[in-house]
Order: sequence, then C-alpha cells, then structure tokens
Amino acid sequence: MRYCLFAILSLVTASLIVISDTAAANQTADPLKVITFMDFPPYIVDTEPGDGIISIIVKESFAAAGIEIETPLVPWRRAYRAVKRGEYLASYSWAYSDNRAEEFHLSAPIFAISNQIITTYADVTDWRQFRKPRADGALPILCVPIGWKIAPEIADLIDKKMLQQVSPGHPRFCIDLVRARRTNILYMPRMTAAHHLAGLSAEDSDPGVRPWPKLYSLDIPSGQANTQHILFTRNSLGFEYKEKFNAGFNILLKSGRYKEILDEHLSRYTPEDREAVYRDQKNAAILP
Repeated sequence: MRYCLFAILSLVTASLIVISDTAAANQTADPLKVITFMDFPPYIVDTEPGDGIISIIVKESFAAAGIEIETPLVPWRRAYRAVKRGEYLASYSWAYSDNRAEEFHLSAPIFAISNQIITTYADVTDWRQFRKPRADGALPILCVPIGWKIAPEIADLIDKKMLQQVSPGHPRFCIDLVRARRTNILYMPRMTAAHHLAGLSAEDSDPGVRPWPKLYSLDIPSGQANTQHILFTRNSLGFEYKEKFNAGFNILLKSGRYKEILDEHLSRYTPEDREAVYRDQKNAAILP
C-alpha cells in the first residue's frame, strides 16, 4: 500500500512539474502586454502611421531587445492603476513626475514634447500677462484635458484665481469649447491642438456660420521638452523589463534608427513643426 501511494504521489508530482514547465514556457512565449490609450494625437493615435510616432518608438525598442509585445487599449486611469497593481507589467507613454518615479520603474526618456499655451487673445504675447487682471474684466478660462500634467506656472495662476480651469475628458473637447467661445486658453502641445483643429474643421458642414477663431501660441518655461516614459510595475520583473527596454531603445539611438523614425513620421508636417520636434529631443538630451 505504501509503495502504491508513493507511486501515485510521484506520478502526480511529475505531472505537476510538466504542467508548471509548460505554463512557464507558454508565458515566456506569449507577447508582453504593454497597455496604452489612443487619445494623444499625433503621438499615440490609430489614425497615424504605426499608431503614432511614440508607438513606433516603443514597438521597435522592444523588438530590438528581442521582446514581442501587444498593445491592448485601456483607458488611461485604469491603465495607471493596473500597472501599479501589477495586472499589467507596463504602459506607455507618461510624462515624468516625481510621484510616478516613486510608484513605478520609469524607462529612459523616449520622447520629449513641449506643451504651450494656445489662446484666442490676440493682445497676449507673453504668458506672464495672465498674472494681472484683464482690462476688460473677463476671467480667462483655461481648458486642459483631465489627467494631464499642468505646468507649475499655470497651476499657480489657477490657485490665485487668475485663470478658471475646465477639464473635459478628451483634448478634442477643448477645441470644441474654443469654437463655442466657452474657453479662451488651451494647454497642450501645438501639434495636438493642430491635429484636432484640422479634424473638426474637416467635419464642419457649415463653416461660415461659426467661423473658427484665430489661435496664438505662447511658450511657457516648464512646458518645454517634457520627457515621456514607459511605466513598469515597481517589482523585480518590472525592473528587469525596464532594463531590457532601455537596452533596445539604446540600440535605436546608436544605430540612427531613432532619427530615421522621426524623419519618416514627420515628413508630412510643416518645417516649423518638424524643427520644434527635433529641438525638443535635443533639449531633453535624447538626440545629440
């Protein structure tokens, strides 16, 4: 009886080892899920070639590290929580913040984007003019999509009641509010604003009824060349894959492929927009 019981236990143990090894092999063979959200045009959006320039950089960096990935779409709030809890290992792309650096393993900077103040006020030529009340007595209304990191200079103006903030769930809605004359200022990258403006203008069935206001761009110091990163779960596996990704990203940089990606993707944009993107990458020390 003891021999039979021992034999049965041995068979069960052997079966479990085989099952465990097979599961581990399948997990290794499965593509790594790197979650993202398609509402950051033209950088991450399914209407751009390769799902946007940041998507291309992320996919090719992982590929250079020998890692196959999938990019499931997850709403940004859930994506943040899911990676923090370890439900997914990684998510892209997120602007640097001290809080995120504490809660996640952050990749090397993969791209840099400048946010600007975009306003309908023709008489405003410097963002610091918003530190004083307007001569017409109106309180300027700022639209910044919910969840977007706001520059300290802007946050200070909001705290001092020099600006009133509205935060819809999508950057496109900010452009809608400009059209409806319900906001006077946007805070976002110029290319993102231009993308949505072009899309909404193309959909406009009767542009003569409500003409689009003219928009003016203002630079703001802390909005310049904000670095974008991949968030990895803050555990040993997240750290391991962060290091692998960084190695693949470094291959893109050293081989010149990173610059090729920029050249290929930006060829459809204006010289001014292209120059701004290259300048941001250099200011962030991503490109020499």
